[in-house]
Amino acid sequence: MINGISTSLSGLLAASTRANTAANNIVNAYNTSTPVGGDASTAALRTSRAYVPQKVVNSSQKNGGVIATKVPVNPSSFNVFNPDNPVSNEQGFVSIPNVEPAVEFAELIKAKNAYKANIAVLRTLAEIEETAVDIIK
Repeated sequence: MINGISTSLSGLLAASTRANTAANNIVNAYNTSTPVGGDASTAALRTSRAYVPQKVVNSSQKNGGVIATKVPVNPSSFNVFNPDNPVSNEQGFVSIPNVEPAVEFAELIKAKNAYKANIAVLRTLAEIEETAVDIIK
């Protein structure tokens, strides 16, 4: 029973990590930065570091459950031609994070479904415990 609870709780934490990571990627999908070697006069308009998108890798724990680990996406950004952007370099390019919003929304759906499944397991375990207690009485 305890292993089931522990496994489901680790699944809930993994789903939460997946959802938070996907949400951060979506929010920062269109943040721009100057490509390496960009114009120093626009330094105040850009952050000191471009957003590095992340993905979640799940791995099994020895005694059951899962660990969600965030790892950076590689390549983290790509350059697009946008000469009107204030942070574009001399050639008119800006760097944007390597984020595909449709994929990130799919990750949110996967996280939601994993969360629902783990909650269902916890509810079932609670019902089993309640039934066992009733039998003992």
